[in-house]
Amino acid sequence: MTWRDILFGLKQELLDPSAPVDFALEQLAREQEPSPELLELAGLSKQEQSRSLVELLADREQDEGADGTRRKWLYLVLAWIFDHRDELPDPLRMVEEVYADFSYPAEIASFVRYMPSNAPDLGSREQNEARLFARWLAYLEERRAAFASPDKGRLSPIG
Repeated sequence: MTWRDILFGLKQELLDPSAPVDFALEQLAREQEPSPELLELAGLSKQEQSRSLVELLADREQDEGADGTRRKWLYLVLAWIFDHRDELPDPLRMVEEVYADFSYPAEIASFVRYMPSNAPDLGSREQNEARLFARWLAYLEERRAAFASPDKGRLSPIG
């Protein structure tokens, strides 16, 4: 994660407002010469506003593009939903909401329940939904591998 990623998460309300303080504390432990802004952010209480400091730290980072940040967050949100799917009443409905919230990314259309598919009907709703979950898992595994690669997930969009 970068400060630009954290800022996106705050703006889109994907992160708890106290998350930047935790991230700052983690970075502080790794940096030998932290910036005054990082020190200030790490010293805030969880209730204090941190967005202006996050914006300063984000502005100092190289801009890797909004698309990369959106794709990272798309993966994180979908991975969280998948990991908690047994606790959720309708995880595939949540995928549909994420699909809309992220402006209908083509890379996840194959496991959005209402999207047309060229695949044959498997004979039951359960089997068809199991196929969607398998496609979802395949997407997560591919993205996880891409983010772990040296190019940090900057792959071309999945068709």
